[in-house]
Amino acid sequence: MQPLGHALSTLLPGWNAVIAWRHFRAIDALLEKAGASARVDATSATIGLVIWWLTFTHYSSEPLFLALDTIELIAGTAVVVYGQRALNVYWRARPGPSMEERMLSTDWIAVAAAAAYFLTWILTYVTTASN
Repeated sequence: MQPLGHALSTLLPGWNAVIAWRHFRAIDALLEKAGASARVDATSATIGLVIWWLTFTHYSSEPLFLALDTIELIAGTAVVVYGQRALNVYWRARPGPSMEERMLSTDWIAVAAAAAYFLTWILTYVTTASN
């Protein structure tokens, strides 16, 4: 899997759902191969991504759009947490280096960029709501 390609594919309506479904199917196959009892449902993750996408395109400070942004944040977070928990189960089930040892420097850069993006939007909402 190419992380940059997956990230960019979330910008293409329809294709982002296909990529999400395939990605979660791959995670489920890895869990099965490792003999883990945890499983993921690719369809549920894809529905979460579609909800995220539908609300992602509407940014405004009007109450309706703030509600949509809240739904987006919940749906997007739920999909990421769902997949990450499954990957954590898979990594713990596999022999070899710990999860921390598998993180590359580019992974840490991606995590830092995502955190900065998240904090930027939180600060934007806070400052917009107070005006």
